[in-house]
Amino acid sequence: MSHVEIASPYQPFEFYPHMGAADAAIWDRFVHANPKRFLRVWYDFRVGDNDPVDPECSAIARDCWWDLTHWRIDVVAEDLSKIYVIEVKPNANAKALGQAGSYAMLYEEDEKPKKPVVAVVLTDTIIPTTKRIADKSGIEIWVV
Repeated sequence: MSHVEIASPYQPFEFYPHMGAADAAIWDRFVHANPKRFLRVWYDFRVGDNDPVDPECSAIARDCWWDLTHWRIDVVAEDLSKIYVIEVKPNANAKALGQAGSYAMLYEEDEKPKKPVVAVVLTDTIIPTTKRIADKSGIEIWVV
């Protein structure tokens, strides 16, 4: 399975696939503060190409390699008018901006959605430089 689709973003805290505890806590706060924000969400959404694999590898090894080497979006969320590619990161910095922007581009290429795609960094704190670069790059910053 390439990603986990959920009709409602509210899930038990332990549910959010591949999110560390700090990331999950931020997402959980956001979900509780915005319980009806999205129509659907997907967690751990894979995008891009997988790294090359030795053709001599077993089918199981190839499947594992596919799973391990694809880039993973923390959350893809959809509302009536847009799709949000969300990188959840405590103390957001340039790395978070790069991830959100790159994931949004790959999502658009891979999925070819009919709605506009918005790159988002969801964080607990942000420094002014990060906010300034996000604004110039068209990446939204949501702080909870």
